[in-house]
Formats: sequence, C-alpha cells, structure tokens
Amino acid sequence: MIAGVTCLFLLFSLAGFCFAEEAPEHSLYIQGGEYNITEDADGVILIAIQDVVPYFFTEFEKAKQLLPVSQIPLYSLPINAALVFSGTDGDSISLVQISNLTLSGENKDLTLQIKPLEFYEGEMLKAYVKDAIPFDTVHKEMKDTLGVFIEGALIVPENYRDPCCDCIDTCRERGYSRIECNEYCPGCSGRKLQCWPPW
Repeated sequence: MIAGVTCLFLLFSLAGFCFAEEAPEHSLYIQGGEYNITEDADGVILIAIQDVVPYFFTEFEKAKQLLPVSQIPLYSLPINAALVFSGTDGDSISLVQISNLTLSGENKDLTLQIKPLEFYEGEMLKAYVKDAIPFDTVHKEMKDTLGVFIEGALIVPENYRDPCCDCIDTCRERGYSRIECNEYCPGCSGRKLQCWPPW
C-alpha cells in the first residue's frame, strides 16, 4: 500500500495550491522514515519521525498535488490521522488524533503529539478503520518506517500569498508572455488567483 502511494509522488508535477476562504477538508499523505515513540508520566504521547519526504501528497475534489512539507502547519488542529507503520513483515495501521505537530531540522523531522482514537466517524480515513489495531499494540511492534494519512482542514493566514503568484511574478520579471508563464508555472494556468497585478 505504501509503495503505491509513494509512486504517486512521482506521477504528479509540483504545483501551487489555491486556498479557499472556507476551510475545506483534504486528505494528505506524509512519508517519513524511522521514528521514536515516547510517553511521559502524564500520558502525553510524542512520535518523532525522521527523514520526512520534503513534499506531501494531497487530494481535494479529485485534484491531486504535491506541496512543500513546510505547509503542514497551515492545517488546523486537532486533526485525525491514520498512522501506517511499515516493516519487512507488512504494515500496521492505527487511528489517532494529532493535537500538535512541529517541524525541525530543516523540515526533515516531524514531531506529532497524539492520542489514540477509540472511534472514527469521518469519511476520509474510513478505508483504514477495518484494518486499524490499537495504538498500544502497534507501539510494541516497532516497525521500520512511518507514513501518516491525515484528514486536514486548511487555516489560511491573512498574510498568506499563493505560491503561484510568486512564480508568475518571477516569470513576468523575466519578460515571458502569458502563454510562456503558464508553462513556466505548471498547475497555475486557468486558476482564479488573487495576485497583484491581476493575472
């Protein structure tokens, strides 16, 4: 399953992303490497994931894109997630709620503060419910790598600027035509962008 999702990263070109005024839900996938799980005396569970792939895969209304992992903090918390622990003996899945997340080490390390989910009533992670096992069981297995499927909703900061606008500005400065800019900025053509000057 993970191999199939990883292949998707190679199929879609890097593109900008258009944020709506609302907070639409998206399905996200973050691929990480080795991980470490700790739990303090208060029961706070932290998962430190190393070697995170620099781009995460997102799907919304059948549109599939890759976005820089640095944009993960734009998603509102808490969020539900399916953790897929992978090893030579196969995958193990556990459903959790992420209450906090931080990126460090030039965005190569991701730390999640989680709590296990006893019930899941949403839609985007429904496919993982049947195969999910208790987090305590997965914790003891200690697999090799960890991938994270997230049911996320965007929060758009007031000062956020669509990456397509920056690409188009650079294209204009180089004297390219509108048609050339559409090729120079893949994924931006035909979109309603709030750039200035207008595009």
